[in-house]
Amino acid sequence: MIAVILQDLAGFLSIIAILYQKRYNKLHRSIYGLSYDLFLLDFVGNGLYLYCALHYRYSSLVREQLSKRFPLFYSLNVANSIPISGLLIFKDFCVLFCCLTVLRQLYYYRSTKHIYQGISITSTIILSIFFILSIFTYACSISNLPLKDSGKFGIFYLEHINYLWVMANLVKSFKYIPQMSINWMGCSTMGLSSKFVLISVLAEFIDFVGRLMMVPTSVLFYEIPFNSTPSWVKLIQLITLLIILCQVQYLYVGRKPRLPKGKL
Repeated sequence: MIAVILQDLAGFLSIIAILYQKRYNKLHRSIYGLSYDLFLLDFVGNGLYLYCALHYRYSSLVREQLSKRFPLFYSLNVANSIPISGLLIFKDFCVLFCCLTVLRQLYYYRSTKHIYQGISITSTIILSIFFILSIFTYACSISNLPLKDSGKFGIFYLEHINYLWVMANLVKSFKYIPQMSINWMGCSTMGLSSKFVLISVLAEFIDFVGRLMMVPTSVLFYEIPFNSTPSWVKLIQLITLLIILCQVQYLYVGRKPRLPKGKL
């Protein structure tokens, strides 16, 4: 499918963008002005994508529950009846690893951060709520296994995976907002690689347009790979990135940083 190929291309560009940001941090030996939440949310979102995709492909329990619920679409007797893109799995793994390397820099160069940098309370609360919901749905889904294939409160193991997929998309859709907020609070885009922003905008644009324009009308909803990113997620990411691009190229161009360094 052309849309999946374009999404893989966009993922490859995203990896290049993150590596440019990593190189920028290393050259300046500083992470002043760079959002911790951006790379934390990206890391968590891609981790959840991988968790869900691997379960959809390899978990016999998920496949059995899905085929029982939608026997016309997903046959248990047909190999690979659940559409999962192996290229997208590889892409998510690479992005996950690249985000981890930047998170490592954010820790080692933490002495250069300003007072508004760090993992925010908002992100901590949201991720904590998601973590509690994940544990709760997992506990409910396995409570009657293996004797009975039924979960408490109507939560099957398939629901547990589906809920995590929704959480992953919510986390990924708003990942650029913390960086946009930090730029606004400091009236500066220092610490943000211009190549990271430009390549990220290009990647999200290719992904969004590819999903809208390149998906044949003959493709049915159950034939679309489960681990492809929904269009609404790419739209939110593209809009927030365009705002950041405007901050970098117009609003705060040439502005010197005014925020003092934070405490360790």
